[in-house]
Amino acid sequence: MQAKARHETPCETGDGPPVKLTHVIFASFLMLAAASWAQESAPPDGKFLPPGLSSGDEINVHMYDFPDLGGGVTVHIGTDGTVHLPYAGTVRAAGLSPSELEQAVSESLQTKGIVKQPNVTVQIVSAVNMTVNVLGQVLSPKAIPLYAPAPLSFVLTQVGGINGLADRHLTVLHHSDQLPSSVEYDPEVPSSAAMNYQIYPGDVIEVTSRGVYFVGGEVNRPGIFPMGGVITAGSASASSGEGMVKNITLLEALAEAGGITQIAARSKLHILRMEDGKRVDIQVDQVKLSKGEVPDPILHPNDIVYIPPSFIRLTTNNLFSTALSSLYAVTTIKSANF
Repeated sequence: MQAKARHETPCETGDGPPVKLTHVIFASFLMLAAASWAQESAPPDGKFLPPGLSSGDEINVHMYDFPDLGGGVTVHIGTDGTVHLPYAGTVRAAGLSPSELEQAVSESLQTKGIVKQPNVTVQIVSAVNMTVNVLGQVLSPKAIPLYAPAPLSFVLTQVGGINGLADRHLTVLHHSDQLPSSVEYDPEVPSSAAMNYQIYPGDVIEVTSRGVYFVGGEVNRPGIFPMGGVITAGSASASSGEGMVKNITLLEALAEAGGITQIAARSKLHILRMEDGKRVDIQVDQVKLSKGEVPDPILHPNDIVYIPPSFIRLTTNNLFSTALSSLYAVTTIKSANF
């Protein structure tokens, strides 16, 4: 009898009122079920949530059931996150995607009894959170609309790709709290990781320049050149990025400029370079350089390569040209029949 009484005795919980064992078990089941439900309903890690429209964004709303609106209504989303449209009235827009806003405007027209089956489209004119800005050395720097994650290769295609001045290190500034990312993108030997790198709405892609160098004086095609190929040299065309190299030497730079002229002072070639805010003149003997007697220096961005004319070569060339002209004149006079 005493043992039976002990089984029927309620559970003691401190100084509070007694709690039956069945209540404890039932509460435990409820807690397990709630935890399981919360785990199933939570979005998986890494799931993309569209940022949606925000205050200040500019959109164009086409309501095709109203011919008087013509090409649509262009409005800015107000500070309260709403837009006011003809017929539809005030509609909440902040946080919605373009398709969701189309549905919201359609529901407003239906609720007011104006149109049973509205035909509405929303186009984004400018939206900070739903565009990607591509800056720097691309063929057409601009902001492009992006409503969902897309590969880096797709985004670069929308701006015409990178140009011959572009560095291979692309910087991605994320709209989120994530730190900026550096992506190694080489269009000649593209890697799958770089091409498929995910760009999100609101990101900014910065394509920096590799730098340029200048070649002037007694060369056949003076001009401005990128560190990896020709950009402008006389009638030469802009580089498409083919044959890009990481470093360029002086001999390679002279070859890009079409070589030196016959009257160049080959022993007095100059490389003008800025070091610690001062212009440094590095003199190179091109004769010894071409023979391999001195090392071939690597150019730095913004270097100026200058080859002056040789006074002796210039004088000799002028005398030779004068002699040829005189000989031609005498021959012509003798052969003339006056």
